[in-house]
Amino acid sequence: MNKNDEKEIKTTRRTARFAFVGIILTIINYFLYIIFNLIINNNNLLWLSSAISTTITAVLAFFFHSKITWKERTPKKVGIYNFFIWNAILALIISPFFTQLFSHLVPLYKFVYNISSVLNLPFTFEFIQNTGAFCLATAIIMVLNFLFYDKLVFSKQKDIIKTEGTKETTS
Repeated sequence: MNKNDEKEIKTTRRTARFAFVGIILTIINYFLYIIFNLIINNNNLLWLSSAISTTITAVLAFFFHSKITWKERTPKKVGIYNFFIWNAILALIISPFFTQLFSHLVPLYKFVYNISSVLNLPFTFEFIQNTGAFCLATAIIMVLNFLFYDKLVFSKQKDIIKTEGTKETTS
C-alpha cells in the first residue's frame, strides 16, 4: 500500500470518527439547547440558548476529539488556544447568528408543521421551528469545525511504526 492510500484510509477513518463524535456532541448540544429554550422561554432569544449550549458542548468537544477523532495526533502548541478561541467565536457569534437566521424560515417550518399535524404528531410549531433552526445551523458548524480542527488545532504527528525491534518514522 502506498503513502497516498494510507493517507486516504486515515482521512476516511478520521472523518468517520469525527462524524461519530459529532453526532454524540450534537445530541448533547441539542438537549442542552432544548433545556435552555424551556428555561428562557422566548423565541426571540434562541441565540442565547444556542450560545449557552454551544459553550458547554465546546468544552466536551475538545476532550472527545482529542481522545477519539485525532487520537494519533497531539494538539499544536497553540492548538488548545485556537480551539477555545474558535469555539468562543462559534458559541458567541456563528452559532447564535445561524440559529437566529434559520429561525426565520417560517414557510419551511409551517410546511413541516402541517405535515406533522396531518400525521397527528405531537409537535408544536415552535418546537419544529426551534429544532429546524438548530439542525440547519449545526450542519454548517460541523463542516467548519472539521476543517478548523484538522488544520489549526491538531498537528500532524508522525506515526511510529515498530518493525523487528526498531522504530521507523513515517509521515
